[in-house]
Amino acid sequence: MKKIFIALSLLLVFNCEDNLTNKTPVFQATVNGNNQWIAEDFSATIQNNQLSISGINPFGVISFVVNSPEVSGFNFYSWTDDYAIFQDTLQYSTQNDGIGSIAFLSDGYLDIQEIDSVNNTITGHFHFDAYNGTGEYTINVSEGVFYKIPINSGEQD
Repeated sequence: MKKIFIALSLLLVFNCEDNLTNKTPVFQATVNGNNQWIAEDFSATIQNNQLSISGINPFGVISFVVNSPEVSGFNFYSWTDDYAIFQDTLQYSTQNDGIGSIAFLSDGYLDIQEIDSVNNTITGHFHFDAYNGTGEYTINVSEGVFYKIPINSGEQD
């Protein structure tokens, strides 16, 4: 019995490796609780002390803009300068709130965990709830992660 337990434990340990270790870089999230969204292309840019990160696939675009390119946490609300956007056939933004009640507020969080200045990459997690421009439709983006995304430094003309 002890040998079976050890064998099952080893099997479990070796089969539960993190998906991110096999994909570098990566940008992915869960949309509306059940749709796995994985970017086919992505970018991070620092320009005029503003950080923008975005990923795209055939089903949409996820992007963030924050006013401080540093390892930190950033809240997304309609009244903050930092924001998140999901664009498919509609554009959903944390700068918009829902209609009908104060309870329909956009929110979210971006946690930048690492800015690697040697390899010029950025890593972090995110989630947000956003509304379209009329406040009628909403989207939930959860379990978001970006890992070792290359950073471009833009120059202002």
